[in-house]
Amino acid sequence: MDRRPSWLAFAVALALLGSATLAHADPAIGARVDAVLADDTVTITEAGKTVLVYRTKPIDPALEPGRLNYVHPLYAPDGTVLTEDKPADHPHQRGVFWSWRQVLVNGKLVADGGFMKGLTFHVREKRFKGDAQGGGTLTVNADWIVTSGPELDYVARETTRVRVYPLTDGARRIDFDTLITARVDALGLGGSDDAKGYGGFSMRLVRPDRLTFASNGKTITPTDTALEAGASMGFAWPAESGSPAWTMGLTCKAHDQPIKTWVLRGSLSMQNCVFPGRSPYVIKKDQTLRLRETVIIRPATAPKPKTP
Repeated sequence: MDRRPSWLAFAVALALLGSATLAHADPAIGARVDAVLADDTVTITEAGKTVLVYRTKPIDPALEPGRLNYVHPLYAPDGTVLTEDKPADHPHQRGVFWSWRQVLVNGKLVADGGFMKGLTFHVREKRFKGDAQGGGTLTVNADWIVTSGPELDYVARETTRVRVYPLTDGARRIDFDTLITARVDALGLGGSDDAKGYGGFSMRLVRPDRLTFASNGKTITPTDTALEAGASMGFAWPAESGSPAWTMGLTCKAHDQPIKTWVLRGSLSMQNCVFPGRSPYVIKKDQTLRLRETVIIRPATAPKPKTP
């Protein structure tokens, strides 16, 4: 088997993103997706191996009250850790997370959720339910709390569902489904207030400076600002010591509309499907924003060509 990150691996990973279900689940006795609920985390497992950890309380509430409501570590099926939390170059970045650089209440900027300034969460409920296919869904209900004013301000409620599918032909599918409901007259959510406009669903992957990118069967070259590409993005590491032997695919939607704007980095930073961009998206009181993402983790192996 050839370990190189190939176009075949990219193509398969991205094709899987469009599948509603995955067939041919790996046969294993007792290999069901399950969960361990602790006070500060939920650990999703399959056959005794950790798939991901969802943080529901901050590690240090006094110093970083906003470092919660995200996934880290995210594991490949062989146990390789694929994400980083609090890297030295960008300590605010945290695994798989939602980066709201602008949080506005009734038109006033009150918080920077990306940098964890002025915004934290209170997880009211977390529950897990398995399904007949051997997978399972974690549901996290959380309150958004703005801390920048003289009093704590409850501005939104969030429900995030993380559906983990059973391992299938060596690949892992994970769906994220987030509902954000405004509890103020107008809740504005925006990306960075600059030409990059990054914000929304983000991933800080390991060895980000070694990643390559592909969309619609073409190599994508990162740029300083956001770029337009297809609705799916592929990520791969080179076949070298210290790099994961895996590829990843990602699709993102807002209100079921594909997101095709991306901020990609071939340096020490995160990767982001951009929503809504620099201009904030406003949610009226009791209205809801729905965001959906699918991640596919697949071995970066391709069969060697057969000799005629």
